[in-house]
Amino acid sequence: MNFLKKLFAPKNKNKNNDQNDVYVVYYRKLCQDCDKVKVYLNKHRIPYKYLDCEDKNTQPPIPVFATPALFKDNELLAYG
Repeated sequence: MNFLKKLFAPKNKNKNNDQNDVYVVYYRKLCQDCDKVKVYLNKHRIPYKYLDCEDKNTQPPIPVFATPALFKDNELLAYG
């Protein structure tokens, strides 16, 4: 979870990364790391959408081979 701490650290707060942003987390079923990311985002009240990347209707903007995959504005910020 260190990458989440760095990504959402107060020193990184700017107009491109504030609490008004909505992030998208693509997950796979039975992914424990995906669940950990979800818990972290909930705990820190960071708005996000949680989408199953194996669902035909919720494909990530680019192919991902590792989950969780965190996107903002269709840009891949972190994965795996």
